[in-house]
Amino acid sequence: MDTERFTGDGPSTGDGGAVVGEADLDSAQPELVAAGDKGGAADPLSVGAVVTGILLLSPVAIVLGHLALKRAKSRPDQPRTLAIAGTILGYLGLAVTIGAIAAYMTTFGPGLDRATADAQAQADVTAIGNAVATALESDPVLPDIAVGDESYTVGGDEISALLAGEREVELSGTSRTDWCVQLGYEGGEIATVAYVGADGFHEGACD
Repeated sequence: MDTERFTGDGPSTGDGGAVVGEADLDSAQPELVAAGDKGGAADPLSVGAVVTGILLLSPVAIVLGHLALKRAKSRPDQPRTLAIAGTILGYLGLAVTIGAIAAYMTTFGPGLDRATADAQAQADVTAIGNAVATALESDPVLPDIAVGDESYTVGGDEISALLAGEREVELSGTSRTDWCVQLGYEGGEIATVAYVGADGFHEGACD
């Protein structure tokens, strides 16, 4: 009985007996590659949105996230997960930042304003006191002091005021060395400061 021999170089058969040639294998490869690439690579804009969102660069994360989402609409195979996550992180970071600023201003803002008013009052009363000392060097009579909207007048000299709002200035004394300038104001912790001819600045009213 004659037998046929087949070598490895001949065509192979599949499970159904059909002959599968090299041409069929080559044509199947692009389909496999296309199926493997269906998920697509991560969009750099989406990655940038997530990174900037984590770093609390909220405006940048929001812009990159929206750009990534817009690009994803024209690319159906492009994942949108990172773009959505970056956009959400951007808005959350923005909300946290605004809340933190509001809380800071509510808690510490009034205290900073009062401290500023006290510092301005110290500078104003010291400038007035120095002007009084200068005036007394040439005239033993205590000079007149007037309060303007943005300045003080000591004798004939005008001094710019740092304080705003209601202010009251009183000058009392009996000699060139025994005198005191008192400045009352609003918006500070102290409310009254003074400059004594012999000692200089001190908090509170004249003794």
